[in-house]
Amino acid sequence: MKKYFSACPYFTQRQIHHILKETRSMLRGDSKLSMGEAVVRFENEFAAYCKANNAIATNSCTSALDVVFKALELKHNDEVIVPTQTFFANASSVLANNIRLRLVDVDKDFMLSAHTIESAITPQTKAIVIVHFAGLISPDIFAIATLCKQRHITLIEDCSHAHGAIAIDSKGKSHKAGSIGDIAVFSFYSTKILTCGEGGMIVCKNKDFAFTCRSLANRGLKPYEEQEQFITLGSNYRLPEFSAIMGLSGLAALESQLAYRQKLSLAYKQYLHTFIKNKTISPQAIPSGFRHSFWRFIIFLHKHSPDNIIKYLKSYHIYADAPYKPLLHKQPLLANHPLVSYVPSTQPTIENHISLPIHMGIKLKDVRFITSKLKEAFNE
Repeated sequence: MKKYFSACPYFTQRQIHHILKETRSMLRGDSKLSMGEAVVRFENEFAAYCKANNAIATNSCTSALDVVFKALELKHNDEVIVPTQTFFANASSVLANNIRLRLVDVDKDFMLSAHTIESAITPQTKAIVIVHFAGLISPDIFAIATLCKQRHITLIEDCSHAHGAIAIDSKGKSHKAGSIGDIAVFSFYSTKILTCGEGGMIVCKNKDFAFTCRSLANRGLKPYEEQEQFITLGSNYRLPEFSAIMGLSGLAALESQLAYRQKLSLAYKQYLHTFIKNKTISPQAIPSGFRHSFWRFIIFLHKHSPDNIIKYLKSYHIYADAPYKPLLHKQPLLANHPLVSYVPSTQPTIENHISLPIHMGIKLKDVRFITSKLKEAFNE
């Protein structure tokens, strides 16, 4: 019986052929195994895709975050605002650099609002991480960017879910994820829309900041110098050449992947229309003109327990899940950590979501099957 995973990597035969061809060439000694041309090409092409000035490849998004917080050179009493509904690395990278972490709630669509951020800002706030959860950019992204600029706060976009996502500003201009804030980080983990197996990318506007990040990610070496000159205490966060070859192949196919995910999302909404209409469930609300990348297809359950629904679907090999539970402020390490504070809102984050399978391995007939079993679960 077919297994329906929530997120899954996918390569076409054409991509596989290209990756194997480039890999064979590398293994024959035609190109470097590390610190070669593939990584440079991947950085340049990814920066161009995001319409960004600079891109620095790393071996994971966690590494990218660690480099960013090192490069910002924040002090011990400085703090970073992070949504409580996100992956643990957004918290651990802050704490690993001995910086204060201020956790805040997200809204009903798991988005950070400008109001929530403004209420949480203190004189010690030096950076804000906004997460484009599941592939959707917050409708308040431009208000948040303006607020950060006014307060001299660095805005960091976590685009781990949002390769190719688009937001539209008040003038009707489109902006890709990673081009709005001061800095952005991306993940190329195995389940992501664009994958290298493992990998990450730092994207930023400031050339000097990019220079510092590039040094920190390569053991502290001065970039672009033939002779070894160590200028800071860095680490080896380099992306291997093979990973970059996979990344280049995925980047070339990204737009077609996004179009297919859009098609699947529309099918889900069509088959679940009755349950959306009677408010049994609700999908994330997408602002007009915005492009959701649909790394995950999230639905919020208003009348059923996520655990019960997930269990029922699993009996049919449908592996829905609920990222990320528990919330960060409930994690054992963070709940009583001296550097962590949690700012509860009047409407605390509700963990009533599940993620339905959406990726290149899911067909339209699969969506029909998955939604039929979901309807059965609702009637249990």
